[in-house]
Amino acid sequence: ALLAAPLVVSACASMSEDECRVADWQRTGYADGAAGEDQDTIASYTSDCAKAGVRPDAKAWRAGWDQGIKTYCTPARGWEEGVDGNSWKSDVCRGQPQGAAFERALRDGLKVSETRRDIQNNDFRINELERKLQKAQKDDERRSLRDQIRNLDRQQSTLRDLLSRQEKLKP
Repeated sequence: ALLAAPLVVSACASMSEDECRVADWQRTGYADGAAGEDQDTIASYTSDCAKAGVRPDAKAWRAGWDQGIKTYCTPARGWEEGVDGNSWKSDVCRGQPQGAAFERALRDGLKVSETRRDIQNNDFRINELERKLQKAQKDDERRSLRDQIRNLDRQQSTLRDLLSRQEKLKP
């Protein structure tokens, strides 16, 4: 029933006074949990809603959050968060049934993110060196630039092989 109900409030830790007055706290908690928001999110609502004279139903919010976080804390979601570079998401699933699997997948995804970033940085550096090579006047300078480009090309090959192996870890 809770799962089928439309989510009235977006998974965001900030709420307007009007939203505070009409909030379904269990649905809000569910949405927050399903979005990977941490348990402290209710404190933000308490602060936001105090301005409207509304006190959030923390028990209902927590009941919803407990259900929602289970849909978030999966290996597939951990992988997605890692690939997106969201290392700060590592704590949110601690103590959850699939928390350890989420964290493993997150770490694997973070490795993919780092390798992709390294490849991108090397591509940038290669392009920069190729521009310098086009302008280089001296043979020694051109030779040095070509050597640097070759070394980076070898690194790129190694990184692409590594990335291919890392991507096979996707749950």
